[in-house]
Parts: sequence; structure tokens; C-alpha cells
Amino acid sequence: MRKIAVLAAVSGLALMLAACDGKAPQSAASAEASLGASGDAVVDDEPDAGSTDAAPVAVTALDTEALTERRDPERLLRYYTNAVRAGDWGNAAKAWSLDAQMTSQKLANDFGAGAHPKLAIGKGDMETAAGTSYYEAPVVVDYGDGRPSKRGIIVLTRVNDVPGASEQQLNWRIQRTSILP
Repeated sequence: MRKIAVLAAVSGLALMLAACDGKAPQSAASAEASLGASGDAVVDDEPDAGSTDAAPVAVTALDTEALTERRDPERLLRYYTNAVRAGDWGNAAKAWSLDAQMTSQKLANDFGAGAHPKLAIGKGDMETAAGTSYYEAPVVVDYGDGRPSKRGIIVLTRVNDVPGASEQQLNWRIQRTSILP
């Protein structure tokens, strides 16, 4: 039932963003805040920088310690969304697992190098299987360049304190998402 509520909230956010031709309205922050008040929002509670494309985007400083996070996958998601919103593709790529082969150039191409995309990530579910933890959460992206918003999922993984695992394998990393080609 909880997944349905989260998906409904994310779908509603996607519809609101799509209705305004990809440009977030002034009240977008309040829509995100109401999602957050229900306890279902994880990230992207920053106010919109304004309605003009030339306005600078105010982004929280990157929490680079999130790259060594082993307990809270949402901390890595906050780091990633802040890096994406700032167009800091190099730091955003660091949130991905090595297996994903994500590069700063690929992120810039997929999100739009000159755009300031916004990600809204809902509360996810954690599962553990065969020594690996998985965290899957709903995500909505407003590309910020006129493309329609897209919703999907984002999946993070980490190896559970297995002998011989590398430092990066022990930390949360993005494994895949359905919002990028």
C-alpha cells in the first residue's frame, strides 16, 4: 500500500511538471514540500531559482562524505541530486558504481549540458540478498530544457561487509536508473 501512495505522489508531481511544459512553476517548492511532509520525499527540497533560464541555481554544497556512506543510501541520493542540479557531472558520476561505467560526459549528454535538471526522489525500499543490499526508490526528473519530465526508478547497491570487498563496494553506489537512456 505504501508503494502505491509513493507512486501516486511521484506520478502527481510528474503530471504537475509536465503541465507546465517542463518549466517548474513558482509553487513547485511547495509541491515538493508537501511530498516531504508525508515522509515520502528523500531529496530535492531546494526552492526553484526563478522562472528565467538565466537565473543561477542555488544548490547545497556537496556532502562528499556521502561517497563513503554505508548506512544511509538516501545520503548518497542527496549528494547525487545536488551534483546533478548544479551540473557538476564529474561529482555526479562519482555516485555511480564502477560497473555502471557512468562518466561525466554521459551524464552531461543525457541530462542536457546547459540545463539545470531537478530530481525528485521518493522514499525507497531496502532489500538484502546474497551479501548485497539494494535500495530502490521512485524518481522524477524535470530536465529543465523543454523535454517532458520522466519518472522511473533509481537503484543503489552496496556489498555487506564481505571479506575481500573493496572500499567502493562497501559504500552505497547507484547501480542503475530508468530515467537515463
